[in-house]
Amino acid sequence: MARLKGVASQFEIAMAATLEQTHQILVETARREHAKIMADDPRPGAFRRWVDGVQGASEAAVKPFGVIEYQYQRLDLVVQFALETLFDLSPVLSGDYRLAHTLFLNDLAVPNLRDWKPGDVVGIVNFLPYARVIEHGKMKMRVTGTDRVYAQAERIVLRRFGNLAKTRFTYRGIIDGVAAEGTSSDVRYPALIISERN
Repeated sequence: MARLKGVASQFEIAMAATLEQTHQILVETARREHAKIMADDPRPGAFRRWVDGVQGASEAAVKPFGVIEYQYQRLDLVVQFALETLFDLSPVLSGDYRLAHTLFLNDLAVPNLRDWKPGDVVGIVNFLPYARVIEHGKMKMRVTGTDRVYAQAERIVLRRFGNLAKTRFTYRGIIDGVAAEGTSSDVRYPALIISERN
């Protein structure tokens, strides 16, 4: 009887040591693999971490046989692809329309997404006076397929990145360089609105 108790104690000690080693390996592996992703190009713009379902918890807080999950933000890749798609679909007579696609972050014109944070909304708007005419297909184009540029781009971006981001074609007003929804219809321009998929 005393011998059986001794074996059980030894087994419990060995099991505890194994659990501690497993925990340490899990934490080290998660941190190492996360560091690799953050160091390789294209680097994610941001990330979120969940440890056993708790957002923002440290990897060390994981329970035995728990789960460490990272969600990497690749919205910058989606936006870059959207800009390239709009550029490629644009009519090219003078090149003005093609070069007028403007990036907005939370309705303010920006040169890039450097200040983007999770939850921010990205927009791309072309506010040349004839952008609406091109979008409505009411301008005679030299090359077929160079009208309805934003509507076409929405479909292409959704096909490629629909699992990563929400992309929506709409119209936005621009007042003093600020994009505003709900402005009168004569000052609204074609836009793609891109936001992260939760």
